Amino acid sequence: MNEYQLLCSDIDGTLLDNQSEISEANIAAVQAAVRAGKRVVLASGRTWHSMKMYEERLGIHTPGQFGVGFNGGVVYEILDGGEVRLLHSDLMPEATAQEIFAEMAPVVARYEGMYMLAYNNEGHLIAEESLRDSELFAEMVSMGARVTRSYAELPGDMYKILIFGEHENLLDASAFAKAQFAGKCQCMFSARQLLELIPMGVDKGRGVSFLAAHLGIPMSQVICMGDEGNDLAMLQAAGLGIAVANAVPDAIAAADVHLDVSNNESALAKVINHYLL
Repeated sequence: MNEYQLLCSDIDGTLLDNQSEISEANIAAVQAAVRAGKRVVLASGRTWHSMKMYEERLGIHTPGQFGVGFNGGVVYEILDGGEVRLLHSDLMPEATAQEIFAEMAPVVARYEGMYMLAYNNEGHLIAEESLRDSELFAEMVSMGARVTRSYAELPGDMYKILIFGEHENLLDASAFAKAQFAGKCQCMFSARQLLELIPMGVDKGRGVSFLAAHLGIPMSQVICMGDEGNDLAMLQAAGLGIAVANAVPDAIAAADVHLDVSNNESALAKVINHYLL
């Protein structure tokens, strides 16, 4: 019997190809793993609302399956009817979120094409009214974003704050945020054009560890796959951390295995067939 019982895969840049599609090989491998009694779980920086369509495509948005969202800030179980039950949830305090909105606004305004968004305590994407004339606004609304007149008016805690922009400009924004909010939030890249500010202590490694403990699976029997900076913690926490061929250097360094196939070559299927089946 194969020693690995749980595989947690990142979505963007790992499960999805560069056209944001899931290959038929990946779908077939996930379904074969489930039939064999293994657990395949998506672990993403995304909200559980947007993870649902990928879970459905893989056939794992069914009762008794699980997910790790918001970079480990949420661990959830899928119930009858497709609803989810949050087993674990970490939020950024309202005071910290409001401080970030206020201090980052002039930094974001300094660069053309840089935008700030947020996820509220219900897991919904929030866009500020001032973004209405941007190209990003229409895309965000199509994804179900809700609009607020001002981030300063947003009540409650937040799951995370996002900043979109050119990578070189985001490096400046990241340096500012790390210095300004030290001890209050973490800054990490989930893609070259996407900087995430998340609660202290939150990471995918912690989320996966919580889920593994909930399922009674030791971390030595867990595989984690990823490609970006927000995957480092779970790659290090897993019994076997695997970086896809297209992974950033930090992810490769954190992993036990660096694949010779990328997200465009059904890397997930290769891992499942080799390590789970």
